[in-house]
Amino acid sequence: MKQRLRKDRTFVNEFIPRVSRTFALAIRFLPPNLRHSVFTAYLLCRVADTIEDSPHICPDEKHSRLLRMRSLLAAAENDIKLGLHDIAPLYDAVSESHGHEHRLLGRSGELFEILGRLPLQKRRIIYHWAGEMAGGMAEFSRFRREDGNEVRTLGDTIEWDKYCYHVAGTVGHMLTELFVTEYNLDSAIALALKRLCNSFGLGLQKVNTIKDVPLDRERGFLFLPGDIIARHGLSASLLEVPHDPRAIKGLVFELTESAQRHLDDAIEYTTIVPSRLRGVRMFLAVPTFLAAETLNVIRKNPVQAMTGPPVKIRRRDVARLTTAARMHSASNEAISRYYKKLRSKKAL
Repeated sequence: MKQRLRKDRTFVNEFIPRVSRTFALAIRFLPPNLRHSVFTAYLLCRVADTIEDSPHICPDEKHSRLLRMRSLLAAAENDIKLGLHDIAPLYDAVSESHGHEHRLLGRSGELFEILGRLPLQKRRIIYHWAGEMAGGMAEFSRFRREDGNEVRTLGDTIEWDKYCYHVAGTVGHMLTELFVTEYNLDSAIALALKRLCNSFGLGLQKVNTIKDVPLDRERGFLFLPGDIIARHGLSASLLEVPHDPRAIKGLVFELTESAQRHLDDAIEYTTIVPSRLRGVRMFLAVPTFLAAETLNVIRKNPVQAMTGPPVKIRRRDVARLTTAARMHSASNEAISRYYKKLRSKKAL
């Protein structure tokens, strides 16, 4: 049994830094038992994400595979045993040579086996929310260019929130239930965390959708609300050429303000976690601090953020913010004060 657990942990520990540097930075703060569950859950979410993002799978096939993944996870949640023949269609005809994400996808069978060895309550939580994610991703998987070279957007802010919920709000719910289960948190704390967990995920994902505009445009779509873009007299295609920097500046301000409000909730969410669970609080503070600093860089460079190359924070800032999360996470006052310091840097 111990040897099997070591092999399971080796599998997930080797994949995490290959498919996400930022997540690997934060997750190392979690206690070992919870870390293994969260590692495994994250890799399962990356399988869905790889199917949705892969340029080597056509949109209709993405839709089909994501729906199949949702069905598999619903079956697993109901304790139906899955075989490799059930899982293989998720990665059929996808080459592992396309990168670490595709290699993970190709080894989905092993990942499902590791999931099946987690404690029952934890794996049911993971199956449920990863299934919700896969179903939502299926809904957006056919989102692509349809009219010539016109770049498409999401319809409105409601659709933006819906997309971010499926991609990241589900992760907020999953983590919350894992925390509550692992530490047997009392009902008042659990309810407070559940009230904010979706907004926590939305904040991180909205920052990503703003930051990734130059890359997403190359693929023919932006995960941003078309109503906000139009309100500033712009279109997805016109964002490529800064014909009106003032309009772009206004657009970036409105988008980042929406994301910032969710990050405010993310910090409140972090402070609700009992201070004795310092590792969990550090795990939550790292991505929130990084997202807040990313918003600052976007605001300082609004035209570049929309036209490219993509803006990003410096490595030394990543190290500084990670250290800050470690230093301040024990105290609600300290963690809130540091976040407010980051927030006050915003300027447009």
